[in-house]
Amino acid sequence: MLSSCGDFLEESSQDLMIPKSVKDYKELFFGEVLNNEENLHPYLEYMTDDVKDQCYYGTNPKFISNDFREKMWAYYTWQSNPEIGITNEFYADIAWTSYYHKILMVNIMIDNLPAMNGTDIERYDLAGESYFIRAFSYFMLANLYGQPYEVATADKDLCVPINEEISLSDKMMKRSTNAEVYAKIEGDINRAIQCFKTVGGEKTIFRPNLPSAYLLASRIALFQKKYDKAILYADSVFKSTSQPLYKLKENDDHYFFSLLNKEILWSYGSTVIEEYMKEDYRYMGEFVVSDELVELYSGDDLRLTNFFKFTKGMQKKPVAKECTLYTPLKWSRNSPTVYSNAFRLSEAYLNRAEANAELGNTEMALADLNELREYRMKPGTTALTLDEKGIVETVRKERRRELAFEGFRWFDLRRYGVLPLQHTYTSKETEGAGDVFKLEDKKAYVLPIPKSEKDRNTEIELFDRPESEPVK
Repeated sequence: MLSSCGDFLEESSQDLMIPKSVKDYKELFFGEVLNNEENLHPYLEYMTDDVKDQCYYGTNPKFISNDFREKMWAYYTWQSNPEIGITNEFYADIAWTSYYHKILMVNIMIDNLPAMNGTDIERYDLAGESYFIRAFSYFMLANLYGQPYEVATADKDLCVPINEEISLSDKMMKRSTNAEVYAKIEGDINRAIQCFKTVGGEKTIFRPNLPSAYLLASRIALFQKKYDKAILYADSVFKSTSQPLYKLKENDDHYFFSLLNKEILWSYGSTVIEEYMKEDYRYMGEFVVSDELVELYSGDDLRLTNFFKFTKGMQKKPVAKECTLYTPLKWSRNSPTVYSNAFRLSEAYLNRAEANAELGNTEMALADLNELREYRMKPGTTALTLDEKGIVETVRKERRRELAFEGFRWFDLRRYGVLPLQHTYTSKETEGAGDVFKLEDKKAYVLPIPKSEKDRNTEIELFDRPESEPVK
């Protein structure tokens, strides 16, 4: 009788699910890998020239008003240790840990594929999604924490570690070179493409799919200055989907990011931009759209009214005056239809246009820009003409207009090597006063490894991010 109790007395988790089938792993993938509730890098926009700050005590100022700039101050002013805020609070950067968690999870899934219960097609689909996410995760890590990609020095410049582990490990990881990391990224995205092609058919925009894989491949090639490949992959985006660009119209009562927008290829993740860029007046400091970005839109550009909310109000202190501001309006984190981030068809036009511009194919680049603008401008608007600085600058400005506040600008600035950038941290008490900060060293385009990883991994190579003090 006692021996029969053996199995009953064994310790086992009552809520542990051991995945065995492809379906089980797909569910695990959705929760652990996609994890659309995460916002991994809320700071990304505030380091760019697309934002400025504004202090404002509105028509009905509160006795205690919030300063929504404080958590992002260290990123906005390009501090050497951006996890330490203006009042010495610690705000953890979770992007490193989260992306490497995704990488570990898909390593495990890819390793377990042959043993999973399910059809070959189901396994190919899960493999495609896994390779896609691993490529995307390394791409994001490389452009946050690695040195900018330069063709001539890619085999020497340090990027981020490559993790090949298929279980939890305390192994100290060292940085690989840009050449090694991007070879890994390219290999993964090409495997994803082959898997999705084998599966065939159309997928929901809420899972990685063939058109989004081609688009990511185009982006990866563009960042490596492999312009011919960027064009070929962009061509493949158009061949793999029949969805059209979304036609903007005046007084559109829908968010640009919605199920009505059929140019969205993959919808994922969340945003907290609405926490720091608000149109209401119950604050004493926040971030708003920069004048420089607003001025890029002409009066017949429907993106100005569809992508941004214009607000006018009367400030009461420190000096009474009328105030106007723009805040982003492409999405709402409370939208019930799509997530707050997207791979969109318009990027394929812009990637192909930039690649052609860099290759000197001016007319082909302009053709792509003008086709995109057919869906963005008021009817009858004249075609876009060359910027006085040439076709490359023409494309870069259109890219900035189209992709504003979608996480592209910081990565574009660092790959262009734009210097200097300047931000003013405005005084809450003295009208017209504030501290001016400048990003003048390209080393500042590389974020420091988060404290959580530095404390754990004592062997990883560290970069010194320049100190950032107010300009005297």
